[in-house]
Formats: sequence, C-alpha cells, structure tokens
Amino acid sequence: MTHLVGENTFYILGVIHRDRDSRALIHGWLNKIKPHFVTLEFSQYGLMFRKEKGPMYRKELESVLANIRRCKEAFNEEALSFLYSYIDLPGEYEAASRYCSENGASFHLVDMDLYSSLKLKKADELFSEENIKNIIRTFDGHVSGNERVMARLFFDSGVQTAPYTEEMLARDRYMAKRIRILMQRHPGKKFTHITGWQHLKDPHDVFAPFHPVKVFPYD
Repeated sequence: MTHLVGENTFYILGVIHRDRDSRALIHGWLNKIKPHFVTLEFSQYGLMFRKEKGPMYRKELESVLANIRRCKEAFNEEALSFLYSYIDLPGEYEAASRYCSENGASFHLVDMDLYSSLKLKKADELFSEENIKNIIRTFDGHVSGNERVMARLFFDSGVQTAPYTEEMLARDRYMAKRIRILMQRHPGKKFTHITGWQHLKDPHDVFAPFHPVKVFPYD
C-alpha cells in the first residue's frame, strides 16, 4: 500500500472492522489527508437499525452476560465483539463523524441498504437468550489479529486467504456509482472512502477510474 499524501483527490482507507485501533488510526489518517468529502461502507439502514433497536438488544445481551458472570461461566470475548457489532455504531463511523464535525467536511454513507437488511432481519432470533449463550460460549469467528495477518499475507505476498465475493462486487459497484455522482457534483474536491480492507483488492477495477491512493492504516 502506498502512503504518499500529495495532490491526489481520491483515497481509500482499508480498515479491519471491529479492530480496537481503528478509531484513532482512521482519525489520524483523515487529518493527514484532509478530505473535503468522506464516504463510508455503511448503510442508512444499518445506522437507523442501531439507533432504533440497539438499546433493546443491548439490554438483552447485558442481562444474559450478567447471569453468566454471576455463575462464573467462561465465555468468548471475541463473541461479545461480534454481537456488539450489531448494536454499536462502527468505530469507523465514529472516527469519520468526528473528523467531519471538526473540519466541516461532508460525510456520506454509501453502502447498500439491501444487504444490511438481509443481514439484520434475523436479529430478533440472534439476540434470544438461548442464542446469546450459545454464541458467547462457542464462537469461532476471526479475531482482529487474525485479520491483520490475513491482510499482510495478501498485501505482501499476494496470498489470498479470504475471497472477494459477488456480494462485495455488487456493493463496490453501488458505492462507486454514488461516489462518482458526488465527485461530478463537486469537481476538484478531495475524497476519502473508508471500507473494509478486503475491498482494497478491487479485482474488477471498480475504483480504478478514480485513480485511488490505497491505504492500509495498520502498517
């Protein structure tokens, strides 16, 4: 990944979702790049879901967690991170919001509502007491440290341990279209798009017409 910051007008920050360092790294890079517009791989549906239903699911989760702790049962901390990702605003959203508020930049959520709604439609089932207990006891998802290893293998050696999927392609095409419209309306302005690190692969050159500077902030 190149880290040169000059007269380029389009940057992509590829982040590791739920990584504890992301907020500070994103905020630091935005202050280094100084974009006029920030776009984020996050949907309006996902934002409204968390604002409207997040408190209810948080109450369910923390009630189950309190009982488990009282019984001194073991549970998986990464599983909690996974569940809280359905409740909390993403760290990249908070970092971008903060930068835009401090600098008068324009902030746009550009991901598709469709995939967010498909992912979140079973949240009631996910946050049932039984499911919460099962997930935090048996979770086997990737931790952020593993994500860093996967990213480094790809960027340094071209070893691909996680596929770039058809869903990712559809979403990238949708986001690129929305970004293109913004760029046409605001020529000459500097843009930064924040997305998951796997989207930096861009094997179909969806973002190539923008001549992006790609940044993996964890280097």
